[in-house]
Amino acid sequence: MSKKEEVDYQHPSFKDQVRFFSITAVLVAGICLGYLYGLPTYFLGWCSFAIAAFSVAGNDAVQTVGTFIESKKSVHWFRKLIVLGGLLVLVHLFGWFLHKGEIHFHRLDQFPEPDHFNLFQLLAPVVLVVITRLRAPVSTTFLVLGLFGGNNIEKMLTKSFLGYGLAFLSAIMIWAILAKVDPQEYYEEHTPDPVSERKWSRLQWFSTIYLWVAWLFQDTANIAVFIPRHLSFLEFSVASSLLVFALFIIIRTNGGTIQQVVSEKSDIKWSKAATTVDFVYGTILFIFQTISNVPMSTTWVFLGLLAGREIILNVLTYRDLPYLDTFRKVGKDVVLAAMGIIISIFIIYMANIVYPEVKPIQGEVIKKQSDVQESPL
Repeated sequence: MSKKEEVDYQHPSFKDQVRFFSITAVLVAGICLGYLYGLPTYFLGWCSFAIAAFSVAGNDAVQTVGTFIESKKSVHWFRKLIVLGGLLVLVHLFGWFLHKGEIHFHRLDQFPEPDHFNLFQLLAPVVLVVITRLRAPVSTTFLVLGLFGGNNIEKMLTKSFLGYGLAFLSAIMIWAILAKVDPQEYYEEHTPDPVSERKWSRLQWFSTIYLWVAWLFQDTANIAVFIPRHLSFLEFSVASSLLVFALFIIIRTNGGTIQQVVSEKSDIKWSKAATTVDFVYGTILFIFQTISNVPMSTTWVFLGLLAGREIILNVLTYRDLPYLDTFRKVGKDVVLAAMGIIISIFIIYMANIVYPEVKPIQGEVIKKQSDVQESPL
């Protein structure tokens, strides 16, 4: 019996693309009809949450479990789902108990809970699905959260660019040391011995768990913004189930088309390299989490880390790979991410024009409070 041909999810066929964009068109039509015909805000929010669970996790999976997927292709998908999915539920259950029904870990404290959604907000997760399909590592923080609090966009941009710079410099310093200590480890033709690979393979499970928790603390807010801030146990169960199902799709498709962002980087397929990347990246996320509760783009932090690592390894190990080719890989990711920010800001700008009443949410709250204080009653 011939071996079953493995599906290449990173390079979908024309038929797959037609199927994908047909489903996307149906989702857009469904949301638009629900909005125009007055479907209650509660249900509209849950519909967008379901799409966001897949689109946000799908886009950001490349930075959280991307290295894990790349180096653990031989591990059965069910084991991955049990570990990562179980941890997802436990982390959010911890937040739900600790914060009295909230699962956004204070990342939405500066975003007023909307009493209604506009069409731009509802369709943002669908736009993200399309961008992810096109292999663009766009920031879900800007594209989604930016539509719920325009006053916070400058803070998010500042923190995200600071994260990129810190990750870039940290990667240069860390991998400069590692490459000097053992330059043979980072030659492109280097293959680790089986004993060392098994040891690092076990450690990678811990590094992935460490990074996965750090990412959940940071980016769950990008999904949870569509549902009530305080969830009942039933609502929490539904939300967790949708998130686990989205994770299942990501694992089964080996990260999808956007996984190429990781696949083309140097030696990430080996467990030692993937483990080191995950530990450094997770540590940077935890550091920024303690600085402030302003949401940030974890995508930019991840791209900064990969860029610094790729550049310093190419310089120090004297590879045959041309410098121009290295900067092309790094620059392509930055250009795509920058285009994502431009698209996000454009969508926010258009949303403020079409729905001007949603711009000054925080200002209106302050004004109403001052009016109450000035009232003679």
